[in-house]
Amino acid sequence: PPVVTRGVLLDVAGYKKVDALPTSYRITVEDVKNTLKWQNTQLKPGDTVLVRTGTLRYWDKTGSNHQKIGEHDTAGMSLAATKFLIEQHGSIMVGSDTAGYEAFPAEEGSASFMPTHDYLLIEQGVHIAEFNYLEDLARDKAYEFCYVALVNKISGTTAGFCMRPIAIR
Repeated sequence: PPVVTRGVLLDVAGYKKVDALPTSYRITVEDVKNTLKWQNTQLKPGDTVLVRTGTLRYWDKTGSNHQKIGEHDTAGMSLAATKFLIEQHGSIMVGSDTAGYEAFPAEEGSASFMPTHDYLLIEQGVHIAEFNYLEDLARDKAYEFCYVALVNKISGTTAGFCMRPIAIR
């Protein structure tokens, strides 16, 4: 079914005062709390939370600058920060402007190479929205909005985020 929720942008790159987080930067619970405070934003149960690392600003029209994208695309959420969103605040969907949402490589000692994906998809049933262009929302300081995403009916797909979500203020 369509997804219609309150959306929250967590502009971590903006809070850190960088164009984009560096490669493999792991966003912590403290980063999330500080970003929310900096934005004067509160999370509510049922939110879709989108995390801006700044990575997608380097995508351009074709995504062909693999070197520049690769300098930032492995930045992302830690498992602890994700659990904070889900277990403490009741977020029902999460996403980012990267190819993988979570930081890579996985933290040392992880049972999986994608522990945050395992937690979200297998343990919690929470969808992950990747490759979201969040630059305009960050520029406009649109930290809260109505999030709408319609699902494409594509037979046989097993992975990926085949949607065109929009934010309405």
